[in-house]
Amino acid sequence: MNRILAAINEADYQSLFSQLERVSLSQGQVLYEAESPIDYVYFPVTAVLSMLSTMADGRTVEVGPVGDEGLVGLRIFLGSDTSPDQVIVHVAGEAMRLRASALKLAINDLGTLTRKLMRYTQMLLAMTARSGACNKLHSTEQQLARWLLTMSDYVGNEELALTHDLIALTLGVRRAGVTEAANGFRNRGVIDYRRGHIQIVDRGGLEAMACECYQLVKKEYDQLHADLSRPAKV
Repeated sequence: MNRILAAINEADYQSLFSQLERVSLSQGQVLYEAESPIDYVYFPVTAVLSMLSTMADGRTVEVGPVGDEGLVGLRIFLGSDTSPDQVIVHVAGEAMRLRASALKLAINDLGTLTRKLMRYTQMLLAMTARSGACNKLHSTEQQLARWLLTMSDYVGNEELALTHDLIALTLGVRRAGVTEAANGFRNRGVIDYRRGHIQIVDRGGLEAMACECYQLVKKEYDQLHADLSRPAKV
């Protein structure tokens, strides 16, 4: 279940929950184009989504991943009707989809949903700021290690169905750079991979190769999960 939806008292938002639709998302599927209208918001359940910022020359870099702790389409909550970023499906799976108009009606009531979304926004801003700094200051190897560990945390196991092309798109680096870094990781025995699948063999070793950003962002996620798990105040 999506953690934000699970943290809300369904009885208080019967209309909203009745309009949720479970959808299956495929890897690489585009949910929003940059600067396009937001018709639906998506609450991932098993899927992992990726927000991508596109430069004028066509290069892309991930702004941040979104898994079962959050949603995409958050700008509806903040009063905007368009997405500044492209959003794609990074790990195939299921999500709960809701019309943006239904979310607008729900947030008019400043109750549990609004507070949970505000808490998620706080985490998202911290995470995107850290990701931006990491992409600017850390090596491809450090970024790849951080990102593989984060995806593993989302999926819940050490095997990831990911291609080098998709990773390069996310990190904003050349595919050859991803392949070179992955080969180095494999030679050092921390990962193994075959076409379309990456297996983390030595998680501790991979964590040692990652920059400090992984632990800092993980701490933000863990605190968010703890906050969302607390009972709503009456």
